[in-house]
Amino acid sequence: MIQNPNVHIIILAAGQGTRMKSSTPKVLHKILGKSMLGHVLHTVEGLRPQSLSVVVGHEAERIRSVIGDPANMNWVNQHEQLGTGHAVMQCKSVSVGADNVLIVCGDTPLLQSDTLHKLMQNHQQSSAVITMLTAKVVNPFGYGRVCRNTEGNVIGVVEHRDASLEQLSIDEVNAGIFCVKRVALFELLEQVSCDNDQNEYYLPDIIVHALARNMKVGTVCIENDDEILGINNRVQLAEIEQRLQKRIVQEWQLLGVTVQQPESVRIEATVKIGNDVELRAGTQLLGSTMIGDNCCIGPYSVIEDSWIDDAVEVFSFSHIQGAHVGSKSKVGPFARLRPEAELDEQVHVGNFVEIKKSIVGRGSKINHLSYIGDTQMGSDCNIGAGSITCNYDGANKHRTLIGDNVFVGSDTKMIAPVEIKSGATVGAGSIITKTVNENGLTLSARPEQRHVPGWQRPKKG
Repeated sequence: MIQNPNVHIIILAAGQGTRMKSSTPKVLHKILGKSMLGHVLHTVEGLRPQSLSVVVGHEAERIRSVIGDPANMNWVNQHEQLGTGHAVMQCKSVSVGADNVLIVCGDTPLLQSDTLHKLMQNHQQSSAVITMLTAKVVNPFGYGRVCRNTEGNVIGVVEHRDASLEQLSIDEVNAGIFCVKRVALFELLEQVSCDNDQNEYYLPDIIVHALARNMKVGTVCIENDDEILGINNRVQLAEIEQRLQKRIVQEWQLLGVTVQQPESVRIEATVKIGNDVELRAGTQLLGSTMIGDNCCIGPYSVIEDSWIDDAVEVFSFSHIQGAHVGSKSKVGPFARLRPEAELDEQVHVGNFVEIKKSIVGRGSKINHLSYIGDTQMGSDCNIGAGSITCNYDGANKHRTLIGDNVFVGSDTKMIAPVEIKSGATVGAGSIITKTVNENGLTLSARPEQRHVPGWQRPKKG
């Protein structure tokens, strides 16, 4: 990183984004679990700037409420959306004290810190007044074209809508990202007019005025033009998410994660994964999920906002949300851990088991077809198939307490609030409504088995 960069960064995020066809501001649309603006903020914060501004306009308060107030960041309102030049002009007072201003767009989530670092470094070393990021693209539709003379020097930038047929054939485009000496920036913006078909003040017009005053204008041509891709509609949103997902998967693979059928796996940007993890086809890791070392997840499991400790196996089609799974535990297949499910080490949760807002102690097993809710369970328990904690009375939730080394037979109903003390065994088919004492066997009354001779099952038709 640049040492003491003395730079003020401006993120342009005031546009309404009408082509998104949404009541949500464009920069708040999510890509792999994080808003567009959130991605760009993460990128620029990696540069450790002196100060930072985000220019907002449409739904300004909503954007601010979602993003919050990160340290060293200013919210700047552009009350009238009169173009990018006008937006930058709103930051004149908040950028005082910086030598240079770096301007980026809030809808470019593929942009990387290293690219901005190279731009700033080139700008400082070349003593240019303006240094802009450019790219050569196969389809430059919609981008401003970088115009050069026969010597290769920049002579201007023309917006796509204002370009001539000859200018439209240029494949080098303006990425909309500039590093500019602060004093010159605001002097040049004063000279920019809105004499164009949109009646807007275009930020790239500072190039023309700078060249007219013999100011040095430099460029840095980006190697990967993916980084400059902006988002204007839902099609582009999906395309960019796909590109970002490929990048994220490859980064985790290089860090020691095995990913089967990478094109089928979703790993959101906020997820953390340990070493020697295997992600099987169709797995989704979402939100603030953290996966420890030596885990095997999937196939087709979904883990959201959860903490998975080391050496955990999550088998196919399991869903874990807002839960914690202790080391060496096994979950699934077809298991569901709901919010506040807390599994200690070496816990087994099997097929078609649902656990919600419960603590399950070390070494306990709930292997088949059971529901455990609002429960505190000790260590080394065995809960038989089809057992249920009946925690809801129609108005309130009630707790079930299960001690250590408890054996609960299949098809047992535990009517909360109730306690089963340590060492107890509960016979299969019991309905438990009172405290079960330590050790020994507890059975609830069962009806006598009867046989009715001659009875025939009803037949269809």
